[in-house]
Amino acid sequence: MNRSESCDLPQILSMESIEEKETIWLVPKYIPAGQINIVAGDGGSGKTTIWSALAAAISTGGKVFFDTTPFDEEREPQRVLFFSSEDSLEYTLRARLRKAGADLSNIFTVSLQDKAFALIKFDSQLLRNMVRDIKPALLIFDPLQAFIPSEIQMGQRNAMRNCLSPLIALGEEYGTTSLVVVHTNKRQGVFGRNRVADSADIWDIARSVLICGSTNNKDVRYLAHEKSNYDEPGPTILFRIEDGTAVYEGTSSKSDADFVRERDALSYQAPQRMEAEDFITNFLRNGKKPTAELDEAAKAAGISGKSLERAKTSLRQKKILSGKSEGFGKEKIFYSFLLEQNN
Repeated sequence: MNRSESCDLPQILSMESIEEKETIWLVPKYIPAGQINIVAGDGGSGKTTIWSALAAAISTGGKVFFDTTPFDEEREPQRVLFFSSEDSLEYTLRARLRKAGADLSNIFTVSLQDKAFALIKFDSQLLRNMVRDIKPALLIFDPLQAFIPSEIQMGQRNAMRNCLSPLIALGEEYGTTSLVVVHTNKRQGVFGRNRVADSADIWDIARSVLICGSTNNKDVRYLAHEKSNYDEPGPTILFRIEDGTAVYEGTSSKSDADFVRERDALSYQAPQRMEAEDFITNFLRNGKKPTAELDEAAKAAGISGKSLERAKTSLRQKKILSGKSEGFGKEKIFYSFLLEQNN
């Protein structure tokens, strides 16, 4: 008997015998339970605030700020296990979780000072043992790079898929949902999939991908649902961060691509606006001048009309530039002047 004949054949299944199941959600539309999910963003964009809010909600049975479902169903408080290699438990994370309203008795972690922390990897038996003992509903890793085995090369095809696949097994066995925090790259003109740093495998294996960032209003952040395997992506969530906690501001139809394009446009416009601001203040340094004369001089200097208007708006907001009209009828002239010279 040859080797192929001696091997046990797999059980062949008829699709008629398969029972259909509906998706179970940790957060309706946004985070499927028992699956690998990603929240990505630049440094300081609010990633830690987001996962702290989610952990707090799970620990109390409450609703996280980006749960937009219109009804309140009773949910059991559940356990959360997180690992963070970037923030201090004592100085940062305990306060974040407390302010978010967490039941701290339901949230577990391992200190960075613990020698065993370095052994916690996505495919480690140590991680599996902790999940087995604690049985968390939510498992958080912040950031991705800290929990990749040393022999894994992130850029190698399928390397990250094989590395993260043990989290799928944990989801199937214990119902544990994994949330992996990933940094985004800052290259201009890239968004969505291309913004998730280091490996396309990370995007592919995740069942849901959320990307956070800042809008043009610096006080308002966004959380864009860029990938969803089990439903249409949810609307982009707008939020502010007040005293370390996320405050819901509404939703937007814009995607990460829209916000990135706006950011890149502002980045491109900023040097031109600043050049125009310098021109205006220098032109008016000796006193008021007719606005038409200012505009003509700026045009002759190669400053575009849009850059000039943006600069005027900026200087007015800074209470540096103002204007007034003098005369009547056909003799009426509009003047521009620097406020410090008018005091």
